[in-house]
Amino acid sequence: MNIREIAVDSLKYAKKMEHAESYVLQSVTHSAYIDGSRISNIETKIDSGMCVRVADENKPGRACVTLGDAKDSENCVNSAIRVSSFSPKNNKFKGYPMPSGPAVDVKGVFDKKIEDITGAELRDILSAVIGSCGSEIPRGLLRLSVIGSAVANSNGLLTEHRSTMMYGHFTSMFRGTRNGEGTESLHGASLTIDPEHIGKELDRKARASASAIPFKGSEKMTMILPPCELGDMIMSSAGSALNGENVFYERSPWTGKMDKEVASACLTLTDDPTTPGPLCSAFDDEGTPSQKKVLVDNGILRSFIRDSFVGNSTGNGMRRNSTDAQNVYCSSVGIRPMNMIVSKGAYSQDDIISQTDNGIFVEKFAWPEADPLTGRFGLEVRCGHIIRNGKITDTINNSLLMGNMFDALANIEFIGNDAVNIGCVTIPTMSFSGTELAGN
Repeated sequence: MNIREIAVDSLKYAKKMEHAESYVLQSVTHSAYIDGSRISNIETKIDSGMCVRVADENKPGRACVTLGDAKDSENCVNSAIRVSSFSPKNNKFKGYPMPSGPAVDVKGVFDKKIEDITGAELRDILSAVIGSCGSEIPRGLLRLSVIGSAVANSNGLLTEHRSTMMYGHFTSMFRGTRNGEGTESLHGASLTIDPEHIGKELDRKARASASAIPFKGSEKMTMILPPCELGDMIMSSAGSALNGENVFYERSPWTGKMDKEVASACLTLTDDPTTPGPLCSAFDDEGTPSQKKVLVDNGILRSFIRDSFVGNSTGNGMRRNSTDAQNVYCSSVGIRPMNMIVSKGAYSQDDIISQTDNGIFVEKFAWPEADPLTGRFGLEVRCGHIIRNGKITDTINNSLLMGNMFDALANIEFIGNDAVNIGCVTIPTMSFSGTELAGN
């Protein structure tokens, strides 16, 4: 299948429309599953489809189709045109991107090892995870994808992108006098994983959770979050505040704060598509050139991220995500960083713990997320380590950690040197003052 030709050819069916865009994607995904500490299934899926967007007299229409027949692209365009005929006018629509060359050189987003992976090799990787984990692995998934996409529009724009993606998620369970659970998640554009380390970490986390005791009382504490728990917390707070659509509708708490202080002076956030990640590319999924841009510079707000709907796009109109390449063409365009990087500090996790007088290192939340509008959170701690005078003294669970992520970003104590890619965020361990831990 030539996705470039399909993207271009489909536009001829939309010639009567003022604006038209065709997005075509083909993916090959290899998935391997663990069920009850046994490899249950290994499969390969090929997925091809397209999304067509049209607009005439500011009346937008959109349709998606899985490609399997020669008439599918024409039918998809005609469906989008019919939707447009019934749509109300959207006077905020500014048109699709104009043709432009790349603004940055993006490397390291295609791994031949993923393209050539075999079922036997996938089985060996999962066997190594299982063999090195002394606890049960109830569920596990390793997903490797090769993705090709093309965007064409009625302005004469045509862009293509080819990349690979790796995503893994594993859960562990230690069964004893008390049960304990652990999780490990993996993100990336290449197959650079250590299966034995994953298995050992799953076992360590499950045993630590099993040893946890309920926390009693209520206490102000420093919150220390490792990358696996902090990634979603940053995206649901700072990521939402930096979203140009939220600024457009004045939902962002950082609306009107350009070139003003929004965080601690030690925090610098950069969206950098040139640093390999599963979403990085020279063009976004609308065909706008991506660019390296400083979002927060030493605590000062410098830029928002935008797509073509908001206008003056920064190359952050994305359909793709960092966990699954299936049915991506059905996704609406959303504003998302390609790789939002927190500039790392000089401290290891052990350094941060040793310099914390009274805190909690959170091994696992039930679900790590802050309110995107207010930044508030009240999260169940499934496993956390209490720190007194620089040493871990207890491992606790059954408690609620409360605070506000926007306040936390203004009260950063330490930034670690252990940055890890968590999808569209690359982030190290960080500690924040001003949170409260409450138990029974």
